[in-house]
Amino acid sequence: MVTCIRRTRLFLLAGALMIASTGAAHAQTKDVVRIPFPQDDGSLTPYTFTFGYPLVTLVYDTLMWRDESGTPRPWLARDVNVTNGGRRVTVSLQRGVRWHDGTKFTAADVEFTFDYMRTRYHPRFTPQLQLIDEVTAENPNRVVFALGAPSAAFLDQPLSDVSILPRHLWEALDAGDVPPGHPVGTGPYRLVRHRKGKLYRFRAHPGYFLGAPNVRRIDVPIVPDAGEMIERLEDGAVDMVPLTLPNDAARRLEDLGADLATGPYYVGTTLVFNLRRPPFDDAEVRRAVSAALDLRGIARAAGGAVPAEFGLAHPESPWATQEPLHRFDRSAARATLTALDLPTLEVLAPDNDPVRTEAGRRVVLALRAAGAEARLETVARDELATALGEDSGRSEFELALWSSPPLVSYDPDFLATMFGSDPEGAPLNVTGYASDRFDRLARRVATTTDPDARRAAVADELRLLAHDAPVVPLLFARGIFAYNPRAYDSWTFVDGAGILDKLSFIDIGAPDAESGRTPNRAVPRVRPKSGLPPLTMLSLGVFAAFVIAAAVAVLRARNRQRS
Repeated sequence: MVTCIRRTRLFLLAGALMIASTGAAHAQTKDVVRIPFPQDDGSLTPYTFTFGYPLVTLVYDTLMWRDESGTPRPWLARDVNVTNGGRRVTVSLQRGVRWHDGTKFTAADVEFTFDYMRTRYHPRFTPQLQLIDEVTAENPNRVVFALGAPSAAFLDQPLSDVSILPRHLWEALDAGDVPPGHPVGTGPYRLVRHRKGKLYRFRAHPGYFLGAPNVRRIDVPIVPDAGEMIERLEDGAVDMVPLTLPNDAARRLEDLGADLATGPYYVGTTLVFNLRRPPFDDAEVRRAVSAALDLRGIARAAGGAVPAEFGLAHPESPWATQEPLHRFDRSAARATLTALDLPTLEVLAPDNDPVRTEAGRRVVLALRAAGAEARLETVARDELATALGEDSGRSEFELALWSSPPLVSYDPDFLATMFGSDPEGAPLNVTGYASDRFDRLARRVATTTDPDARRAAVADELRLLAHDAPVVPLLFARGIFAYNPRAYDSWTFVDGAGILDKLSFIDIGAPDAESGRTPNRAVPRVRPKSGLPPLTMLSLGVFAAFVIAAAVAVLRARNRQRS
């Protein structure tokens, strides 16, 4: 009973003082907001982060950024013109922007960044730049991208995703090096303290070109355990939990006085095959495994997630197909799998991820029910990434539970990064999948600007991937985020991404009391020409560290203790 009182103290005592979240245009101004994070992520530059992209984007800006609906809007850009049949993109830049060290931001920084990332490989950003032939700073305030072909995804990927680097700090570096000290960007916050494994501290940049942020300081304690994050929210030690919660955990926190921000969340979980060796070099075997899996049952067991029946695109993505792509047929799966003399199959899952562990357990049970021997092996996340060959090493796995990037649901051009081949046909992905037909479809998706034709090409691409089954998409976590409204109640939910987004700290809508001018309204227009349609694809929700709701097992254990 004492423990129960301690855990509910924050919200029960705060109830009378709580500030309601009303959706008003005027945001709060707060001294400190505390946001837990699951791991230390290094120096938080665009070349050193692993899972901390939302933290990186507090420090660095992009040319475009996505609004609440996920639509790319000019950010460091002031205006964007698309001409020459979609092959020329001219970006006029915001005036008066300065780097955190006081140096003036210019088009030369943009030219440098894109040239640098084309030649210094980055696994996330470099593949987005393949259609760029040349980047030219025409003057200090205007940069021109010459593309080899029109790109319907260009405003979203790369312009809304690639962080701009300060040329004066990066241009003299040797390959693999980053500038010393804390990172320098143009973003709304400066990283001012980093206690390795313990804490990040950000302070608002008072000279930010979109106006002073609403929160003067953001503290990010490193809290590896999801259950501890929730306990800290209950006790008032943190002000939000940036993981998406399962239904039972969300209801519990809401009962204690937390507010919930909900919406579509595009990060998914997939079952990944290793096509580089038997038995999964055979598509018939992969399809049999896929048919053995009841996606609805797996999603239900994993805390009420969304089953990935429409493939790699989230069901609420505009790129999802109109018909389900997965077919559960245990009898057909059993007919195939029992005819094979398969060894015991090893399914890898991350050991710090209860939902993916449960999904992996369900996959193993389904394989056994379909006549195949299988066992689950939980390993550290880094070990799993190594087994998958994500460090460019040799892949050493059979089946694994891994993430499905949200970029696919914002714009499916990213499918080429996940499953495409190099010009000689060699696979560029962890599965080892290579298909001439897929590569042709991916090129069509990348270069087609007619919306209906592009949508048809994407549907063909997703159907082909469902048939060839280099992965089986399993589930998407529901987008449910909890926060203490008394501490801060101006969180912005960005479709597909959640609430850990710089829009939660930048008020772009409230008019200035004295001048009547709307501050931070750096989102004028994008003007397509030559018949090119507006390019407004859904945005990237980029909190890869919290791919799923890791609190399920912890909360259920507590409930059993209380009963």
